[in-house]
Amino acid sequence: MSSSVQNSFLFKISILSISLVLTVTTAVSTALPAMIATFKQYPSTQVEMLTTLPTISLLLTVLASSWIIKRLGARRTTLIGLIIALLAGLVPVFINDYVIVFISRLLLGVGVGLFNNLAYSLIMAVYEGEERQTMLGFQSAVGTVGNALASFVVGLLISNGWQVAFNVNWLFVIPLVLFGLFATKIDQFTNPVVTETGDTVPIKAKETTNMAVVGYVLLIATFFAFYFGLLLKLAGFLVEQHLGTAAVAATQLSVMSLIGLLPSLLYGQIYKHLRRLTIPIGLIITGLGIGIGIIATAGTLTMTWIGIVISGFGLPIVMPAIFGKVAEVQPEGSSNLSSALMLVGINVAVFLSPQVLAVTTQIIGQTSNKATMLVSTVMLFVLGAIQLVMATTKKQPIKNRSEMKS
Repeated sequence: MSSSVQNSFLFKISILSISLVLTVTTAVSTALPAMIATFKQYPSTQVEMLTTLPTISLLLTVLASSWIIKRLGARRTTLIGLIIALLAGLVPVFINDYVIVFISRLLLGVGVGLFNNLAYSLIMAVYEGEERQTMLGFQSAVGTVGNALASFVVGLLISNGWQVAFNVNWLFVIPLVLFGLFATKIDQFTNPVVTETGDTVPIKAKETTNMAVVGYVLLIATFFAFYFGLLLKLAGFLVEQHLGTAAVAATQLSVMSLIGLLPSLLYGQIYKHLRRLTIPIGLIITGLGIGIGIIATAGTLTMTWIGIVISGFGLPIVMPAIFGKVAEVQPEGSSNLSSALMLVGINVAVFLSPQVLAVTTQIIGQTSNKATMLVSTVMLFVLGAIQLVMATTKKQPIKNRSEMKS
């Protein structure tokens, strides 16, 4: 492995640039009220699915991504995915037919799915130890910037109509240029093996997984199923409670992402001090009444801002912590598969989030946006409490090498 390439600033930037657009697929969630008004002949839940729809096609592509990457290479796969995502993402700007928008959103997910798991697997394959944790923190930071930037752009554009808001997909041009120019040697780091001459070549061994990885997949899926309630329902909540507009919600989500930039950049140090408590603390910050709960019970716009600020610290801690644990327990040479499985869990959860939230709120007999966010608060807190008990009562796990065929 060439350390000069591995440690090159531009090489690292090209890897991290992928993460800038991972959340663009759901950035238009604040346009939902206007979209529901446009497509009033369709049930509101069906229109809401246009926001989460890319996650289902993304899921299918992610499942096949390891096979595709082995045959096309990481660089070519990423560039093809970025081009597809850019073109498909811009279709709603010009056409407001529900069926065509539906198809374009599916194609957007296909494009993103081609490179989604590489945002994590390349880091897990190329770097080790504390440098890996630091890069995962930077990855989270870039994702945070991308999320904030996308939300900010949507907030600026949405006043001109929901179709104009889809211009946010021009952001795919940034990683397309960076990856195209500075990731020319990326393929040698995909599950590399060093030869006697010191060169690196990709190995073709079948990737496997184990129950430890599956456990973390279930954890992150449960987290996202309820965390996404904040992103999905914030605009409706503010309007419902007469606290603000969809544009205000877009601004708040943008600010929340920017706040998450600090813990993302400091994640290496945060993990160094918290270790096994990193995951539960991140979950509790997000789910306890000091986060989403404050928003859900807010009577003023100021209180929602306080909840937004606090919630902004949770996700940038949870994501790299869980992916970092997966890197520790996964079978050797299975970073692509592990990342794919994690992303499958995330995207299935995001896609099903509207249905999961609808079912859970119906159980308590409430279907308002406020009730949905309260349910999310309770579930995330319960999840964090369970993880806290596990972290403080179990012995430090030894890396599990027992494998089960994928």
